[in-house]
Amino acid sequence: MTSGSTVNGESDQDRASETGGPVLPSFDVVRIDPQGNTVMAGRAGPLATVIVLDGETEIGRIAADGRGEWVFIPPEALGAGTHELSLRVDQDDSEALVSDSVVVMSIPEQDGDILIIETARGGGASRILQAPSQKSAIDLSVETVDYDDQGRVFLSGQALAGNSIQIYLDNAFAGRAEVDSTGYWSIESSELAMPGQHTVRADELDAESMVIARVEVPFNRQPPQPGAQTGAITVVKGNSLWRIARRVYGEGVMFTLIYEANQDQIKDPDLIYPGQVFTLPVRDRL
Repeated sequence: MTSGSTVNGESDQDRASETGGPVLPSFDVVRIDPQGNTVMAGRAGPLATVIVLDGETEIGRIAADGRGEWVFIPPEALGAGTHELSLRVDQDDSEALVSDSVVVMSIPEQDGDILIIETARGGGASRILQAPSQKSAIDLSVETVDYDDQGRVFLSGQALAGNSIQIYLDNAFAGRAEVDSTGYWSIESSELAMPGQHTVRADELDAESMVIARVEVPFNRQPPQPGAQTGAITVVKGNSLWRIARRVYGEGVMFTLIYEANQDQIKDPDLIYPGQVFTLPVRDRL
């Protein structure tokens, strides 16, 4: 099992073992079927008791094994709607250890696509754990494109495990990422995106550094709008109002701010489409 939380290819467990610090609990896998039956797996400190939270409500706890690995199957199916999952490990002599990312899942009322995304609490690249109409990991894709008010661009997607991804922003080389064992890759572009229309290109390279697949994704970084935060967000596959609000405001429930500020484009907050550009209102103003 591989850790789901990595920075430059180094896992939380690797960094903790190097520094001798505590191991934060983390998710590796979260999967759910249309009936709401869920399986989760991840990492923590050896023999730690991992508490699984849905929002502020505990839905179960599980003991990690001697290697820090754990698997949890909730005793009851999760209901329709949006759930925000996180992890906590209580300690007797110090503050509790909490996961540095949360998993947001959207379960439809009736038969339909299920979306599960892992996102860092402090912002940055996101990871799709389960996407609508799951496809083979061998197909190169750019599934999320986010940017902040500084013009930094965060991308993630799928490709063949073990291959490399080279990213170009408007044909300028912007970074390289390795595809992990689950077929997932993510990167922060080394090139900034100024306001205006842009194109992101992803090239997939095999072990011989030959380009075997290529995809391009256009997006538009809007200039600052009166009464809005510097920057905006362009919707791409994998985005949801909940995830956008979680990254921008720190709380998924603040998606209503984005909805209210963009009602000319959003008729149903559960239905947003690639290519839409939303302004991001300042939270304190409303």
